[in-house]
Amino acid sequence: MRSPDRARLGSSPSGAGTFLQSDHLATAVAARLRGEPHRAIIGSLTRFDEPLDAEAMAQALTDFVRRHEELRAHYVVDESGITRVVAPPDSVEMITTVPDPDLILDDASVGEYAAQRITSLTDFDSVPAMAFGAAAGERGFTFYVGADHVHGDGYSVWLALAEIVALYRARVHGESADLPSVGKYADFIRAEAMSAGSVAADDDSVHTWRTALRAKGGVPTSPLDLGLDGGTAAVPAVRARRDLIDAADATRIDERLAGTGQTFTGCLYAAMASAQFAVTGDRLFCTTTALATRPPGHERTQGWLCNFAPICFEVDPDADFVSLIGAATDAVRHARSAAAAPVGAVLGVLAQAGELPPITGSPQMVTYIDHRRLPGVEDPTVRTTVGFPGVGKTKNANLWVSRMTDCVTVETQIPDNETARRNVGAYLDAIAEILHDFAAGAERSAQPTGSTGMTA
Repeated sequence: MRSPDRARLGSSPSGAGTFLQSDHLATAVAARLRGEPHRAIIGSLTRFDEPLDAEAMAQALTDFVRRHEELRAHYVVDESGITRVVAPPDSVEMITTVPDPDLILDDASVGEYAAQRITSLTDFDSVPAMAFGAAAGERGFTFYVGADHVHGDGYSVWLALAEIVALYRARVHGESADLPSVGKYADFIRAEAMSAGSVAADDDSVHTWRTALRAKGGVPTSPLDLGLDGGTAAVPAVRARRDLIDAADATRIDERLAGTGQTFTGCLYAAMASAQFAVTGDRLFCTTTALATRPPGHERTQGWLCNFAPICFEVDPDADFVSLIGAATDAVRHARSAAAAPVGAVLGVLAQAGELPPITGSPQMVTYIDHRRLPGVEDPTVRTTVGFPGVGKTKNANLWVSRMTDCVTVETQIPDNETARRNVGAYLDAIAEILHDFAAGAERSAQPTGSTGMTA
């Protein structure tokens, strides 16, 4: 941004944030007070097979940030609470700088470089909220975007690159991007606050959370031995990624489920539950998922427009896999219903009733996005998009599952030790085997498997 100070001085208060943002800010402020780095970022990158037009890209990014209120916001946290502050659109002008003209990046290093730049350039109180960059060569460039997690969810950073690609192409060719208008994130925040005030103890969302917490005996945690020696503190994490099945297997699964009322998403969770049983012997599958809660008019809004909900069901060792998919599909539907109520309000109701167990740290999370349904996916540049979270500390093995046009892939962050590598590797191997077998026509859940490990 040409003048962050001008944007900051022209900013005005715009209420507070959402429940998820409030929790994030509390963690971020606590880390800052301890003098520790806070690596809760989100980002994505894509590949352009054409030379970079830096002036057109700067113009496109100016258009982009002006369109999205949250990208012009920063947060002030003090003794009075949380204040969201937003800069006016006309205070934004993006320009090109070259931080290190002698730096050479290859395919193996560009992702880590992007993550480091995003971490160093963005925070909850940074202006602008999002960082952008390109590693440019003669024949093309890798472009990245990213922000502190308070400014967006994983879905938003994928939307961001699709929109930037459209705006950039329009600027290069001197055309209009013809993009739909986007709703204000402030309106979403206000709507969530109104919804929170109406959550009652007998709501379905409260029942779903109550049932899951009772079944698990607390918030969901990783069912796998992650080599933490019984400790409760988060430890340094490492990122790992692998493909589960190819597009042909995914299509065969769609064909098997057609007309049954069961879903591909249910099949994924059934495979996770069956793999958990195969690896650990635990019949109860219980995790937390993030679900988009984008109201009409906010389909492309940048911000944290999602909610958390539990997915909880049991594996019947004597039932076939088709039956387990049915149970998982039902659990996903319950989770989608529960996501209608803000999780902070739901947990507040349970706490008031004395039904909320102690919560220490973040729960185990599984997130699924079908990227074939995202805007702009028909563009070959958009199809190369890869998303990534920051790597900090963890005591879980969260999974980010993505259905791409050519495969179903999973990314995870796990504790940086051999036990976690071995056990998570065995778990992901079992998931992949179950999905492949079902695509091939198998009816039974997988049997216990050995570990092949994984490379992180």
